[in-house]
Amino acid sequence: MISYEKLFTLMKQQGKNTTHIRTEKIISQDTLGKLRKGTGIIDEGRDPNNILPNGKQAKKIRITAVDTKSIESLCTWLNCQPSDIMEVIPNTWDNADRLCEIFKCSREELPKRVPMEDGE
Repeated sequence: MISYEKLFTLMKQQGKNTTHIRTEKIISQDTLGKLRKGTGIIDEGRDPNNILPNGKQAKKIRITAVDTKSIESLCTWLNCQPSDIMEVIPNTWDNADRLCEIFKCSREELPKRVPMEDGE
């Protein structure tokens, strides 16, 4: 997964916040939500276009992603490089404790949040 904890730390150091992102139209609200969650994670929601026979909406699962244009906009706004705002944390069981800390979940719940490589 890609963690954007460094982005929010850098923003705080520069006296900027998510309100500035919205008012200055740096990136979209949807992209901001992805940055808060991290990218490369499993995002479950309801699919309004797929109604099941029982009348309920089917689950829609997608892997979140942030486009490079958004990364460029943030780096220009903060006068930094991509490595200053993001960090790759491989989805391996060696990193499970760190990923669980980020997602605030147990090791058992982790595969529901991020696709994990097999083996431990």
